[in-house]
Amino acid sequence: MAIYLASRKRADEVADKKEADKRAHKDLVRLYADPLKDAVTSLKHRLHEIVEKKQSRYLRSDAPNIPFLEYKRISTLYRIAALLGWIRAIRRERSYLDPDQASASSEMQAIAELEGALADGTHVELQRLEELLGLWRVHSMDEAVKSVAANLVDGERAEYLAGKGVLGARDLTDADQVELAERCAAIVRQKASVDIPKALVKATAGEAAVIFGIKEAYIYRDWQAAIGDLMLLEDKTAARHFSVLGFGAFENMFLEAATQVDEASGRWFGRLQALVHDLDMAHEGMFDARREQIRKLYQCCAKLESALVERLSRGDQAKP
Repeated sequence: MAIYLASRKRADEVADKKEADKRAHKDLVRLYADPLKDAVTSLKHRLHEIVEKKQSRYLRSDAPNIPFLEYKRISTLYRIAALLGWIRAIRRERSYLDPDQASASSEMQAIAELEGALADGTHVELQRLEELLGLWRVHSMDEAVKSVAANLVDGERAEYLAGKGVLGARDLTDADQVELAERCAAIVRQKASVDIPKALVKATAGEAAVIFGIKEAYIYRDWQAAIGDLMLLEDKTAARHFSVLGFGAFENMFLEAATQVDEASGRWFGRLQALVHDLDMAHEGMFDARREQIRKLYQCCAKLESALVERLSRGDQAKP
């Protein structure tokens, strides 16, 4: 009998814990659902403007330097960062919950898909190299060597742009475009054992800059978490332990980081900005892997918004 009672007590304790975890998760979601919905709706509206209306001149590198376009550009970055902040807040708050139970909800599944849209995609190093080979009239290259050369060219491109403090090859001066093209041509000469005339490289440097502009800008999951942490304000005395920076504080931090690229905040803002810098959704002729990425992000925002609306609706119906 004692064994039965002990077993029954243990079963009741397990059931009570499961029920407590379930209530805790519901309370947590309810506490964060409103600000998360506001953030995802705000970003969805901006992405609708960019994806559907194709009105995003403010993201272009050649956009006029006027206050309204500067505001639109920074506010686009803010809306992405704010959403990452609220997602990070939820993940930090729910870390004590059963991960299987907490991740089963439709809104958490939608969040996971949104994170995947930012982090995952097909890399374009080979696409970039193929275009350069055609430009420099290199008609054949061993496939095994090609992947190595593609990686080296991409690394040279990224290192050169970082050294010049720009986000895209089209932001370089004409002389710098020639230098970058020649550095990459040297890699191809060495790996493919071919002759690429320097005069040809110089004459086509502008076209090479466009090819170097084939863009991808994935924000990997750990990077998303770091950007989210940057956005958080913590208050352990409040019911909701985390809130997110307002636009004014974000703009001040962003503008300050732009003058201090070696600082940690400058690194994270640079990775965030790369997602939309010089993005042109209307110009489909120039390959840009970010276009599909932004479309997926837009779809994920709509899905998450819908899941949160349903969650909030169920919560209202449950009230007495």
